[in-house]
Amino acid sequence: MKFKEIMHDLSQIAGLKVMNTIARSGEYVLQESCYGAHERHRYDCYLHKEANASRPKIIFIYGGNWRSGGRRDYRFVADSFCSLGFDVFIPDYRLFPEVRFGQILDDIRLAVDEIMSSITLGPIFLVGHSAGAQLAALLTLNARLLRSTQRIAGFVGLAGPYDFFPYTEDSHWELFAPAEKYPESQPVNFVRSDAAPLYLLHGKDDKRVRRGHSKSLMEKQQAVGGMARREVYDGMGHIDIVASLSRIYPGKSEVLRDINRFVTVEAMKRV
Repeated sequence: MKFKEIMHDLSQIAGLKVMNTIARSGEYVLQESCYGAHERHRYDCYLHKEANASRPKIIFIYGGNWRSGGRRDYRFVADSFCSLGFDVFIPDYRLFPEVRFGQILDDIRLAVDEIMSSITLGPIFLVGHSAGAQLAALLTLNARLLRSTQRIAGFVGLAGPYDFFPYTEDSHWELFAPAEKYPESQPVNFVRSDAAPLYLLHGKDDKRVRRGHSKSLMEKQQAVGGMARREVYDGMGHIDIVASLSRIYPGKSEVLRDINRFVTVEAMKRV
């Protein structure tokens, strides 16, 4: 791994710890479940103490360049979404280099299928950041991956890479191997008119995953008759956009407000 990649991962981990330390608790009951035998085949459920089966459900998939991260690192995300009245589910998955992308995608597919099978009522939204947004976009768009893609009411992507072939990071050629599988890593290859609405959010100052990714996916999805919208936020970088979901973010989070509006509007269409 390159030095700049190591420093990026370390700084991200440090920031996540700070946000989780400050995040409030008590608005939900935290439960742990499993979807497989591996130690990373686990997911957390953040459920309101006042049960309401019809409330929107958020399945959040974290990023980390497909090589780092853990579900407990993102308690701050669940905390904020729960404060809006949503139930939240955060799965873990195996990471590179222990496994390649095909197995990572299999893990997320199995996790989301398991979570959705446990939900009887309420609209389901997939939300992801960075590599997690790429994974969630594939689940939303590739109709062959999930048992019931029709249950997805919408997808929210935060700073996601959706159109990044040929790869620019040396490790990605191995991560996404074998070569015949390379096209399957690109969400833009699976746009379809009947997919759930896409809401693509990006920081204008994102240098890690350029905002052109969300523009490309939006335009390609719209070109086939699908629903896709995009927001670009001034002064916001790659980590800022997910950090803005934390309670430590100064002032009212524009990103959280926009996600809340999107989920609320799309959830009403499922009533």
